[in-house]
Amino acid sequence: MSKREQVLNALLARLASLQDVTVLRNETLPQKIPREGLVILRDGNVGDPEVLLSPVSFIFHHQAEVEVLMQRTLAADTDAALDALLEQIGQILTQDPTLGGLVDHMHAEPPEFIEQPVDGGITIKGAVVPITLEYMSNSNLT
Repeated sequence: MSKREQVLNALLARLASLQDVTVLRNETLPQKIPREGLVILRDGNVGDPEVLLSPVSFIFHHQAEVEVLMQRTLAADTDAALDALLEQIGQILTQDPTLGGLVDHMHAEPPEFIEQPVDGGITIKGAVVPITLEYMSNSNLT
């Protein structure tokens, strides 16, 4: 398995430790979000690596994205539930910023908030959280 897949799988496993929250990877946005919320990990952009010679190594600053989605009847309830879920994600990401040694460093950027109206339904509110994963590989194909 490539280093990129190892890192993304470790991040997915970390997110899956959220209590009662559905966590998926690269799935399409559904019309209805589970009451406890939905988290979707997107692979994002690996970017152009820095190259070190002798031995040849590639340093990646991979930018994955975590979509955090909530859908409640009242807007105030949606806002509060989304905020609580973002807090939980922040806590689990800071527990081990090396993902068990797979990355040199991982950190979250500030969220970008989004709203998705649903025809005849309740608006989905969410946040896209960029996650920077810094790691080294011996292949530029990661």
